Amino acid sequence: FLQVHMYSYSMLSGTIEGILDINEQGTSFLDIRDNIKNKPHARSALRKQQAVYVYGSEFILQTQTKYTKMEMYSSYIIVVPIASNSTVIGFACPGMYNSTDPIGDRLLQFLTLYGKLVGNALVSLNYVENEKKLTKREIEVLQRVSWGESVKEIADYMQISKYTIEDYMKSTIRKLNVQNRVQAVAEAIRQGIIK
Repeated sequence: FLQVHMYSYSMLSGTIEGILDINEQGTSFLDIRDNIKNKPHARSALRKQQAVYVYGSEFILQTQTKYTKMEMYSSYIIVVPIASNSTVIGFACPGMYNSTDPIGDRLLQFLTLYGKLVGNALVSLNYVENEKKLTKREIEVLQRVSWGESVKEIADYMQISKYTIEDYMKSTIRKLNVQNRVQAVAEAIRQGIIK
């Protein structure tokens, strides 16, 4: 592939954001922000967590005009989900295929595996980075919040005051750079800090 577009994906909001356009000339910012519902091919790939290849009239019929190329019936899209375990964190759309081999099931299987390896590597990097940020107690409190336990239940279990639990949550929210407990839990799951 001579070009690839990289996107981040938020499972909570369904938002996709362009990250990079990588090609022979170098890299540049990809200025796209949209809802996954507007990219049915990407949505399908992310749901299946498998690389998909769509081309020709099927690509044209299901793609908004802002995403299509001028050479209509030679246009195609390959979507490679980037996932760790069952959490999709983004996807890549490689283009300008430069090989005599056809784009078939074998290549799609390799691309799917590649997306999983990249996803696991990215999450493990975030995990190591955030392990340094969050204390063991903060991670334990966050895990229990994700299980639906109340502040009182957590405090009783850990044998500390509910005010200490609230302090742990405030600190965790600040360290993860989110707005509330729900976002903290979602971000921690996304980054692999908790399961």
